[in-house]
Amino acid sequence: MFIVFIFMPKSARWLFFNGKTEEAELILKELRGTDDIAEEMLEITEDFKRTSENEKLGGKGFEVLANMMRNTAIRRALLVGVLLQTFQQLSGINSVMYYSATILVMSGASNNMAIWLSSLVSVANVTFTFIGLYGVERFGRKILLLGSMVVMMLGLTILAIAFIVLKNSAGDMTVTGFGDCMLTNCYDCVSQDGCGICEATQSANIYCLPQNNTDLISANCDAGVTELGGVCKTKESWLAVVGLVIYIMGFAPGMGPLPWTINSEIFPNWARDSALSITTFTNWVCNSIISQTFLQLSRAATPSGAFFTYCGITFIGMIYFFICLPETKGMSLEHTEELFSKKRTFIGLKTGYESGKNTNEERQ
Repeated sequence: MFIVFIFMPKSARWLFFNGKTEEAELILKELRGTDDIAEEMLEITEDFKRTSENEKLGGKGFEVLANMMRNTAIRRALLVGVLLQTFQQLSGINSVMYYSATILVMSGASNNMAIWLSSLVSVANVTFTFIGLYGVERFGRKILLLGSMVVMMLGLTILAIAFIVLKNSAGDMTVTGFGDCMLTNCYDCVSQDGCGICEATQSANIYCLPQNNTDLISANCDAGVTELGGVCKTKESWLAVVGLVIYIMGFAPGMGPLPWTINSEIFPNWARDSALSITTFTNWVCNSIISQTFLQLSRAATPSGAFFTYCGITFIGMIYFFICLPETKGMSLEHTEELFSKKRTFIGLKTGYESGKNTNEERQ
């Protein structure tokens, strides 16, 4: 990242705002690939005038926050920005990323295999991020975001179904219980607090034993086994891998980067710093909630219930964004604020130019 930043061009807008007009024009010509930048420079000039006036109105510190709350357009934009970050996290992404190996172990993969398979999830994340880089300007923000959420729901549904199938398969595995773990099938054993399983290779038996009873473990399990397992190994473990990869295939190009992209486009300069601070804070709060509650939710509602919960949250977010998220593709920063100036919805997949045109017609 540091090396890439060395070659990153300066912001034309920042250069103009700091009195370096000629350098700003050169940067714009280089970025746009054309010498015809007069219209964009005019918009930047007008924005500079508006920003200077708005900064006087916006004030400093908490005064900016107060003025943001008084401004109807900013409140609407802030609600969209906050919910983008909220649904990004509540869709379960960091449960998948932080606990991908744990999820695979829960599905029946061995510890070593789970580590290698979780790297496949990371590779999918990196690979499909490039699709987002290609598609964000070609298809637009909104259609890419909604398509991303559809694929994410598919992945979460497969994950939930995978654990239902795994539960049924594990339920057919007969075990012999001892002590406080007198249970007869594998899934009930690993779901019971304080119990675990081990195999006796010579007798081909699977035992359900108390985790803290070393005498029973040494008497019944293979030599050298000191810790009981918590996984029923089945042939259907691959379903969880498919669900994880499909989920990441959906998240990486859309719901991953787009909340940050859209948030950078929907606030005027005088409110942008404060608004982005609020939306980023929201992201990390929701991140913490999801990462801290995944294992507890899996135990309370089963892994299937946890993934169906994330799927339901993602569906609610998709409906909200279909109705309330404007398409900002092709719109300058100067025009984007106008989208939220009137009480209106954005049902459909209009381009930024069309939305801007409709807003201008309404204003006239």
